[in-house]
Amino acid sequence: MSRERWGSLVWLFLGIVICWGSIRLKLGDFRNPGPGFLPFVTGIILVGLSFIVFFQSGRAGEKAVSKPFLVDRQRAWKAALTLVALLVYTIGMDYLGFLVSTTLFLAFLLWAVEPQRWYIVLFGSLLAAAASFTLFEILLKSPLPKGIFEF
Repeated sequence: MSRERWGSLVWLFLGIVICWGSIRLKLGDFRNPGPGFLPFVTGIILVGLSFIVFFQSGRAGEKAVSKPFLVDRQRAWKAALTLVALLVYTIGMDYLGFLVSTTLFLAFLLWAVEPQRWYIVLFGSLLAAAASFTLFEILLKSPLPKGIFEF
């Protein structure tokens, strides 16, 4: 079995787990969606796309030339850094709040993953975090984590 087929089975399993977990959160309906509605829709899309990849990779057969998994070590390192930063961001959001943790997360991405000039790192991360905060907290009135600084 090819890598594409194995990968699609992994994504299929993950999509099923997401759907199962979101059902436990209560789906609601289209007019009044519950907390599990969006994850359920995402899981359904993931399941559907994994089926498409599974069947398309079966049609290609053995003729397809498989590429190495890690083509470029630098790109793999950047992807790993991004995943670790995302994990730290999600954990730190409860402690530091949305505004501070988002600013630090974006600054790290702009500094370490895709190096930019210092003023782009500083102003870009501050502007993006402030715009996100304004959109979600003020305009959409969606409560965001306040953290220890209470803002």
